[in-house]
Amino acid sequence: MIRFLNACLFVLAICCPVFAQQAYDLEAGKPAQFNGIDYGFEIKNERHIKISGEPFMRYELTVYVTNKSNCTKLFLPRQTVFGQENFNELAAFDCLNANGKRLTAKGSKILAKPFTVPYQQKVKNAEGKEVTTTTNIQAGYILHNGESVTNMFVAIVPDGERPVVKVRIREITEL
Repeated sequence: MIRFLNACLFVLAICCPVFAQQAYDLEAGKPAQFNGIDYGFEIKNERHIKISGEPFMRYELTVYVTNKSNCTKLFLPRQTVFGQENFNELAAFDCLNANGKRLTAKGSKILAKPFTVPYQQKVKNAEGKEVTTTTNIQAGYILHNGESVTNMFVAIVPDGERPVVKVRIREITEL
């Protein structure tokens, strides 16, 4: 039993860094740059509110990912140990000091747009003649050069504090 536990711990120690995401602390208006892509957030609105008699700050945050790499980024689906979930996720933004009161968010994700390619095939129609049909098939996800993808969420933080935001970046493999 001890050998089994040691083997499991050894495998975990080797595999965990492989699945780890890079994370960066962010400040409003100062994006983190990684491989030519900017990851950042802006505060669009802030105000004082009271919840159950306690003072809080309410912030409307816009998070964004901007491709400034001078090339288009493609994300192709690939099978992993954990399945094919979230292949279009570019980054996950977390507000560390948000409390989630009043059904507000503690973070947001930025997703890439689908990329489709045309596929032509010959099929027989009702009269028995062969006709060529074109079908668009999703091949992956895309982030064009110069494109910005944004998302907005509302975070409530303790009174007198500003949002503390961290971004977890999905590694984009080069083709």
